Amino acid sequence: MINIFKRIISHTIFLLILFIFPLVSVNAQQASQRWVCLNAERVEGQGHTARVSVDPQTKLLPSTNTYIFECISSSECTSGDSTVDQEVFGKDNQQALSDQYGYRFVGSTLASNPLMSDSSGEIPEFKWHSSTDRGQQRRWLALNYFQPVPPAAGGDEGGQQQGTFDFETVYNQSDCVALSWDPYGRVFDSQTLEPVNQAQVTLYKKTDTNSYKMMTPSDLLGGNIINPQITNEDGSYSFVVPDGTYKLTVSHSAYNFPEALENLHFNYSKIYSDIYPSNTGVDIIQKGVIQHRDIPLKNIAPVAENKVKLMQYFYDLDKLNNLIVIRGRTSHPFSEVKAYSLKDETRYRLLTETPIKTDKDGNFTIKISQSDFELNEYFGEITIEKTDLTLVNLVKNFFDRFIKQVNAEVNIISSTRFEPILNNVEGYAKNNQGDVLQNTKVSVYLEFSKKPYYETISDENGYFKISSENLPSMPYHIEYGDTSNQVNNNEVIKIANSRFVTQNKEEIIENNTNLNVFKTSKGEIIEQGSLKNDITKNPSIENNDPKTIFSQKNKSQMFILFVIILLLVFFSIFLVIYLKKRQDIS
Repeated sequence: MINIFKRIISHTIFLLILFIFPLVSVNAQQASQRWVCLNAERVEGQGHTARVSVDPQTKLLPSTNTYIFECISSSECTSGDSTVDQEVFGKDNQQALSDQYGYRFVGSTLASNPLMSDSSGEIPEFKWHSSTDRGQQRRWLALNYFQPVPPAAGGDEGGQQQGTFDFETVYNQSDCVALSWDPYGRVFDSQTLEPVNQAQVTLYKKTDTNSYKMMTPSDLLGGNIINPQITNEDGSYSFVVPDGTYKLTVSHSAYNFPEALENLHFNYSKIYSDIYPSNTGVDIIQKGVIQHRDIPLKNIAPVAENKVKLMQYFYDLDKLNNLIVIRGRTSHPFSEVKAYSLKDETRYRLLTETPIKTDKDGNFTIKISQSDFELNEYFGEITIEKTDLTLVNLVKNFFDRFIKQVNAEVNIISSTRFEPILNNVEGYAKNNQGDVLQNTKVSVYLEFSKKPYYETISDENGYFKISSENLPSMPYHIEYGDTSNQVNNNEVIKIANSRFVTQNKEEIIENNTNLNVFKTSKGEIIEQGSLKNDITKNPSIENNDPKTIFSQKNKSQMFILFVIILLLVFFSIFLVIYLKKRQDIS
């Protein structure tokens, strides 16, 4: 009797596992994600702390579990808790950020993460305290899960559940506020004004005996510090330390430290401030407010060229307006940035008629309208070129630009490729050899997640489509996995979006399929606005800040030069006429 009872229990458990568990798994996989940008502002006097709140225009889903994440770039976001990261992304993003940026999550005033939004789609304002080894831009996003209707058979999508989520509530991260804590500063060449790469910056703390001791991790309770720090292409360094009195030393095989203020090229004030130690003194008194120091070095030996580099960026799609938005930071001040489209995974055309000028910190914003793109065209590349920071007159500037145009092929330009963020996806699932994958699971993955953002199934012809509502506005890729265990031996195939476009090029052109527009699950194309290319404006340009923009100053100088030349021409004509009249009279 007991054995029979045990068999009944074991069979019951087996049936529960066989039938109920798959249902739970399928439901979990079908849950879609909704990311919302949060407002953020610095809390002055509290170190690396931000005050974060819900934007009234982009509220959360009401009465819904809400996860909060800090993103250091488009490639990594973290909750500050490795366990939560594993739950949401399937990997420890906090550790990844720590390895790449020296990220440290100190804490937040959130009651929990996740927490429940109220009936109005709001959560209480909170503070978030974190730091990185160098100044990095960061932003905060909230994540809600919602349950769409399962996809229909035949490669078509099911409609979204009414009242939960539709295209009118699709919010993008393209207008997200990005904050950056002031790094301690930058190390730069006193004559070229370029940042110095591979300089060693060491921090010392003043002791009770008025001597200095090099800071070590053991000097920070529960903290960590990288000391000394080696600068990279942007010359930046940053030490997160408690209140106290400190000093810095810098060493480099090709430079001397310290450098006198009077030896600096006079353009330095357009870029750098708080020059250490010549106009700030040796002691750095840290008391609540983060202290900033820029450090000039005197060049004493030949040094390899410090090539310009894209240091950090946020890359998003404004889905409703068909706009690609890149907010980034270059290693060199006042660099020139250009954007290009791609076709067949190769450069196709220039999208920015006028190069975008970064500000004194290297920050820039590019907005690219995709409304006039050809069917298999997509955004995919930016280039960055250094500017001579010592130019002081228009004649030199003119000839410098002329020489650049004549010898463009010898200019050292940094190039960065981007995978397109397709606004909708429609085509055939194919493996790397171009073979069609029938009845195959199709999954969309954010680049910083190992868990799917959305899933569907290709039909018997390998065809599938995913509408704009079900695609993220952040970088993502597609993966194919066989659910019938009959095709490709159940191999999972990762396909970049550019490869998807190339593989489906003929079908895209033949069927007039535009992957760059907002398309609903019903096939409706939504166009709520468009902008011309060459679209970007820097905040500092818009504010007309003469201290940070060379280009506007050059325009004013050009006008003055034109007036002077015109006056000289008139004066010369007048002088010739006058001399001729005198000669005739004599």
